[in-house]
Amino acid sequence: MVGARTGSGDAVKLDWRLVALGDGPAISTSLTPAETDELRRLARGADVLEIGSAYGYSAIAMALAGGRVLAVDPHAWLDSAASMIANMLAYGVTDRIEIRRLDSRAALPALVDAGRRFDLVWIDGDHAADVVAHDVEWARKLLRKTGALVCHDYGEETCPGVREALDAWKIPLRVVDTLAIYGPGKW
Repeated sequence: MVGARTGSGDAVKLDWRLVALGDGPAISTSLTPAETDELRRLARGADVLEIGSAYGYSAIAMALAGGRVLAVDPHAWLDSAASMIANMLAYGVTDRIEIRRLDSRAALPALVDAGRRFDLVWIDGDHAADVVAHDVEWARKLLRKTGALVCHDYGEETCPGVREALDAWKIPLRVVDTLAIYGPGKW
């Protein structure tokens, strides 16, 4: 299956497609090639917190780029945990990705309490404005001063909560397709 982002102006429509990362199996994703390349670049040698994993495409892409990924996702909506683990095994990155099957509203405060810090926080979980705002608030507490915060689906017409939450934040961002990128640094 091949898809593309469609739309005009600031609104785009998300399309899912199956994409292989090299010689491994195709994984369902809505990330564009440009978004994948940017995540790989930011994840190179980084400690990464991923919020929202689904079938593992982005976690695997970042791990293959040399990142160490803590993937937080309850895997309840898509029931995707078994598929993610199978994909991690197929790509040989189980030593670079740790899965925590938790909701971000429980996981992020616990990570702050544990003193964890990350070079990159990648948010692609629940897209409701209040949850995105929560995830961004806690992500900022988890970022190292030189870190970057990246949110997916900014401007995606079926995910208006992402734009609503990020625009309320009123901090300049850089956009690659629908990746809203803050940093590195500038905290």
